[in-house]
Amino acid sequence: MDSLCGIFKGFDDILVVKPNNSELNSDKFPTLNDYCPLVNNGNEQKCNSYEELITSAFLTLLLNYISNFDGGNLENDKHVQYIILWLCYKLNKRSENGTTNLNYVHNKYINDIEKYIMKSSGVKAYNSYKAIIKKEDIMTMNINDMSKLYEALNILCKLYTECSKNNQNCAKCLKDAEEFVKSFGALNKDSNNTVDSSYSQILSTLSKDYEILKNKCTNFPPLPQLTPQKRSVQNFAHNSDVTTSSSSIASTLIPVLLTFAIPFFLGIAYKYSLFGFDKQLQRQYLREKLKKIKKKMNHYM
Repeated sequence: MDSLCGIFKGFDDILVVKPNNSELNSDKFPTLNDYCPLVNNGNEQKCNSYEELITSAFLTLLLNYISNFDGGNLENDKHVQYIILWLCYKLNKRSENGTTNLNYVHNKYINDIEKYIMKSSGVKAYNSYKAIIKKEDIMTMNINDMSKLYEALNILCKLYTECSKNNQNCAKCLKDAEEFVKSFGALNKDSNNTVDSSYSQILSTLSKDYEILKNKCTNFPPLPQLTPQKRSVQNFAHNSDVTTSSSSIASTLIPVLLTFAIPFFLGIAYKYSLFGFDKQLQRQYLREKLKKIKKKMNHYM
């Protein structure tokens, strides 16, 4: 954990780029150019915007760190989540660029160079990233909300780099620990913190990493219990898949069709009774017709 925090700090020290800098020159950051967009008919890679450079830095961090520093570690997925938070935090520095969520970032800045990433030595880390972003809630979560999670992680990183190796610093780090607990409490109450969500999972991971420190520094305050909320009906409906939607349409359609069908066949029954048809044959005829209707309705289900 402290190695990743140290790398975050190293990247932040290198990326001394103002988000609003319209004359960005990625040649100043040669170590971060590997995943810039292809230019000059694919003969060169160059980042021409803040977003492109940050995304290239993200991929460099993701693919190289997981492969070289965290290879085969069971904490891979956790670290990939943390690196994603770093990306969102950096991009949120320039929110006016239209970057709203991870889905937008992936489609605009990563998808086109994926075939080159898949040939790199960091493909395992990239696959971990792809597995995480398959969850719709993390792909569509606003990067501003993701940034708040990173801000809490940033405080935790400060605790790890300054306190974890030297217990004598526990008293000195108490203020930062209190700040983390306060930040965690606010995130815990956020409406994004719902049962089984990526947001709740990240909070759970942050809390476990804090508890590791708290075991070393017993003067640190305890975290509030993680209390994810039940998903609202609106959220549930939004996350429903196509099959559920189809079933919903069918369920709505069937009562409507039956509303028209039943009076129609009652009218037929009345008509047949006027002409003196045998009541038994009449009932048999209606039963067969209603069976056909139900069979058609079940087909839509």
